[in-house]
Amino acid sequence: MFAGSFALLQRSIRNDALKPRAHWARIAAVLFILVLLCVAHANDDNSLAPAGLRFFSGLSHLGTVLILLAGFGHFVTAITEEKEEGTLGLLLLANMSPVSILLGKSTARVISSWLLFAAQFPFALLALTLGGITVRQIAATYIALAMFLFMIANLALLASTCARRTVQAVVLFGFLLFLVLGSIPWLSYQLSFLSGPGLPLNDSWGAWGKELLETYNQISVTHRVDDILQIRYPGGLWSTQATFSFCVGSMAFLMSAIVFQRIVWVADISESPRWQASQTSEGRWWNVVPRVGKAPLVWKDFHFLFGGYAYWLIKLAGFAVYVSLVFWKADWFKAMTFQEPLPCIESALYFVAGFELIFACSQLFHVEQKDGTLANLMMLPHSTGSLSYSKLAGCLLAIAPTLVLAVALTLSLHSLSEIGRWFLVPETVTLVGTFLVLCHLSVLCSLYVKWGGTALAVALLVVIGFVLAPVVGSMMLLIEEAEKSAMAQVAPLYYVLAAVCGAIQVAVLMRLEAVSAN
Repeated sequence: MFAGSFALLQRSIRNDALKPRAHWARIAAVLFILVLLCVAHANDDNSLAPAGLRFFSGLSHLGTVLILLAGFGHFVTAITEEKEEGTLGLLLLANMSPVSILLGKSTARVISSWLLFAAQFPFALLALTLGGITVRQIAATYIALAMFLFMIANLALLASTCARRTVQAVVLFGFLLFLVLGSIPWLSYQLSFLSGPGLPLNDSWGAWGKELLETYNQISVTHRVDDILQIRYPGGLWSTQATFSFCVGSMAFLMSAIVFQRIVWVADISESPRWQASQTSEGRWWNVVPRVGKAPLVWKDFHFLFGGYAYWLIKLAGFAVYVSLVFWKADWFKAMTFQEPLPCIESALYFVAGFELIFACSQLFHVEQKDGTLANLMMLPHSTGSLSYSKLAGCLLAIAPTLVLAVALTLSLHSLSEIGRWFLVPETVTLVGTFLVLCHLSVLCSLYVKWGGTALAVALLVVIGFVLAPVVGSMMLLIEEAEKSAMAQVAPLYYVLAAVCGAIQVAVLMRLEAVSAN
């Protein structure tokens, strides 16, 4: 019985051991630690905390962020990828129990991720040479991160089991994550308003809020890591946070098994959910899709990836409702955003435009990559650049109303000289540059993975920023000492931005050429 339950898990682990990509990932993790060690040694300053403690603290918090991103991109597709490909029925046809499917699809990914920690641990011990940290602190940190990964993976498994598609699973996983980790701080924050002067039972509300916050500090992985990485840490290897993460992860796995037992035998659960266009005249009129013109790729992505003119109308109607709410509840929006109505609308427009652009970049080649038709697309009698920019033009056409409204509102609220000065502010250049790099990485990652391209792009962006930030900061300090002009101070940011975006564009073209050659 148990041998059959672990059959798919054993096969997944053996298959992972034979894949070169898994070994390259572990080697890259080790090399990343060695690079950070060299940077920490080069930036050693006796006036600050010991270099070993600072190095491992940054590495631990980076690991926490990457685990969260892995939940949104890697673990959340454990079951939905089988549902979307319509292959879940084949697993059931092989007489596999639902528990064996869950172990093989999810637990194997957890074990593979734990192996990354195992590969990093001996090299992380090199932080001892920089001082300020002990072996007990390093081991306790890795145990806390391993249990946190176990909880995240099983919460993502529960979302993947309940949802039909990957997008729905991502939203459900975010909701579960808020319930487990975000609801307590949010409730404590809300209770702090009820403990103000003049309110009844203010002492009771304030005491409850403090107790909730103390409870959250005991189960939070970030507070656990901060507690471990104190100088002369007196605690042990296991903690309340590890126990809480293990219990929540185990409960999530059991709930996934219960839900999977119920839905796995549904008739249409193994069918690939595909959108089918309506063949009636009423459906064609509702879709408002005109005949294809001289730019078929632009037409295709504009109408079938974003929704075409119907998406324009829905978006403009949503903007009208939002503007009405902002002016109707101006005091409330001002208290929440610390902005006047028009700047608040301007910020919202840029936020929506940025979200749409990230979505467009992640979906630029996603459908072709997922359905295996990317090679057929590259066989069209057009250059690789022409195909790429045509698809990008279709996406930009769908985003155009948001960008036009945002730019028009910016020009009406600010002068040209003021707008020009924004591009000489390091914070503004860093924010815009980071967003552009994220867009490029989303396109590149969508060519390598079928699911979770955006989460992988964010993870790569965090790693790249973690490595490049000290280098760019040092360059800016050196230039600031020699040259006081604003343009000279932000010049390194523009150089690094151009180099990184150019390298990613070359990588995208090389990947497309490789796909077309196969």
